[in-house]
Amino acid sequence: MKNFHHISLLTRDKEKNLAFYTEFLGLRFIKNTVNQENHRMLHWYYGDYAGTPGTVITFFVVPRLGSRYDNQHSIETIGFNLPKNSLAYWEERLLKANIPYEKNEKTLNFLDPDKVKLSLTETSLPPLKENHFVKKSPVPKEKQILTIRSSEFHVPHVEKTQGFFEQLLDWKSNEEGKIFFDENHFFSIVKSPNEKETHMGKGSIDHIAFLVKGDQELEALHKKAQGQNWNIEKIISRGYFKSLYIREPGGNRVEFATATPGFTIDASLEHLGEEFTLPPFLMPDYDDIIKNIYK
Repeated sequence: MKNFHHISLLTRDKEKNLAFYTEFLGLRFIKNTVNQENHRMLHWYYGDYAGTPGTVITFFVVPRLGSRYDNQHSIETIGFNLPKNSLAYWEERLLKANIPYEKNEKTLNFLDPDKVKLSLTETSLPPLKENHFVKKSPVPKEKQILTIRSSEFHVPHVEKTQGFFEQLLDWKSNEEGKIFFDENHFFSIVKSPNEKETHMGKGSIDHIAFLVKGDQELEALHKKAQGQNWNIEKIISRGYFKSLYIREPGGNRVEFATATPGFTIDASLEHLGEEFTLPPFLMPDYDDIIKNIYK
């Protein structure tokens, strides 16, 4: 199952972040929860109405976050797919919001409030179907963002990162350094601009998660990665999905995440994102987490 699961970033200003991704981009705020590695940090999720893998963008909220320096290694840019006949609507929307952009054929390039490089590309795909389009979105259902389209790995040695994806997953790069899942979903591997140390900050992409069908496939991938001696960080349940984290040879964090159980284990589909929630295994710590996170 070759596709994106989610992309996770760092943000400093939660109000601007929420307004941009819900009120401008029209995504649904699907999960208000905690960073499971740091219970003093919020973790916010956006996506389509159901939080479908491949539509989800997440942010760790760090109020005192400094500037980022994308140098020796980084993950940069997030592309989104748009349905057919929607580019003109989004260009007008950018103009009305006074957001600077560049247009390249059927793609609009611009920045979010943390200066994350974003792009919207019109495709020949139809609009989102029932139970996937966001019902209370300011964006009409026939114009809403479909899925994550693309991203970029910036690495010091392109061939080593290409070798990681080919050996572990049999994902082969083309001559342009792109790995395609299909014509509307791909990522690029490009050479880093310099060898200076990378410094994570506002707008940094912490990791890209790729979709894995289920627990058995994830366990098999874990064993294969062990056998190939890749830099494995951990395999762990996040409640909403089970994840395997690996540092690819260029230094970027890659996650492989299952499609299930999904985001309705601690909230109904109709009420996703309306309250602060925790997956079941963190519920015994609910009171302590609330005290720490909302000090």
